[in-house]
Amino acid sequence: MEPDKSVLKQYLSIKKEIDAEETRIDKLQREIDSMRPLEREVTDVVTKGKRGKKPLGICIIRGSGDYEDINKKCANLRERKAKKELHVVALERKVIDVEAFLYSMEESELRNIIMYSCVDGMNWKEVAEAMGDGYTEEACKKKFSRFMNAN
Repeated sequence: MEPDKSVLKQYLSIKKEIDAEETRIDKLQREIDSMRPLEREVTDVVTKGKRGKKPLGICIIRGSGDYEDINKKCANLRERKAKKELHVVALERKVIDVEAFLYSMEESELRNIIMYSCVDGMNWKEVAEAMGDGYTEEACKKKFSRFMNAN
């Protein structure tokens, strides 16, 4: 399946979006990690009762703390993280499709112009310099424009 040529213009933006999403995923993971309680067990000392003024003894009660709020927040954060990871996978598929399309192009000159401009993010002057002697900004821009406008 050949990707739409408009995806070429979005290639750099897609790569930046992947980086941004991965940063957000890392932030969510740090937030999840910071919410975990340090101690899981709760203890308390209580008296067994009194006979007159004298206590009958003491009892140590151990139990788990109520982490319902923390667990709910962690579940929500994990869900958001999973959605972001799915989004990154979809974006990476687009990147792979675009790269496969570029590498399948027959014309080396056009492929290089597209790689320099779309993949490497060079401006037209830098593209012309990278292409070497005999190439101008206008020539590179025109060749790219013709390709993008061709059916």
